Amino acid sequence: MIRGPLDWEDAERSIRAFADVLADEGLRGTFFVAPEALGRLCDVAQELAQAGMELGMLCHPQLSNYQSFLGCYGYDREREVIQLQKQIWQERLGTAPVNFRGGFFSASDYTFQILCLEGFHQGSCSLPGRIDAEQCSIWQGACPSPHHTDPLDRKAAGTMDFYEVPVTSQHDAPEYAPAETFTPPHLRIEAPDINEYARGLMERTLGWMDAERVPVKAVTFVTQNSAGWGGPEDPLTERLHNLASLLRSVAQRAGMRIEPADLAGLHQAADLKWRSTGAGR
Repeated sequence: MIRGPLDWEDAERSIRAFADVLADEGLRGTFFVAPEALGRLCDVAQELAQAGMELGMLCHPQLSNYQSFLGCYGYDREREVIQLQKQIWQERLGTAPVNFRGGFFSASDYTFQILCLEGFHQGSCSLPGRIDAEQCSIWQGACPSPHHTDPLDRKAAGTMDFYEVPVTSQHDAPEYAPAETFTPPHLRIEAPDINEYARGLMERTLGWMDAERVPVKAVTFVTQNSAGWGGPEDPLTERLHNLASLLRSVAQRAGMRIEPADLAGLHQAADLKWRSTGAGR
């Protein structure tokens, strides 16, 4: 089941409230919007783009009358779904989408190849360590750092142009989860216990990327507009301010400088690093 905000007014308020906090903190955000929702959210999407925020296409096949999650389909049907939703997006916004996320992080081993062929340049499609077979959201052992992708293995780094920025998670989750579904601790802003593990997760993530000499390091948060941003009893605004302060503290202690970036900015930075070193991807 796809759960969203209570109504369109709630959706718009939540989007604007989240964007305002990002702007206050000098941060960049990528707002993934389902093409079918642009019938009601086109104005707010255009406001976000004009304010310097990044837009991305959120793909829920069920909203286009398909029965299953994106990664459940074979190559031809999955490409058909993405083509259809891309067409709806372009008709409603007037520009083709270049950033992508599958709903519930659903993907197959063909997804990145299809996205590259359909003109998408980057995305945040993975939550390393997550397991949900019904949703075809299987990310155990997935590359946890920003990377160019492989055309036939969604979990591996490769040399395709499509650039993937995973949600920051405890990626070294157990190889065999104790249940059919498992989502590791990750930087979901509305998670009730995020304050208990955020610092440790940030420190481990940056430390691992430093040890692995990842060219462009990233800490990636996630949220959704059904979480209640900007509502009468909204705890999330203060929480994001606190998490931003915490991230700055962690980065400073690690001797790193924070550079706010969206997906396209990270992709560009990675390619600049690649060209400056003369190394392959």
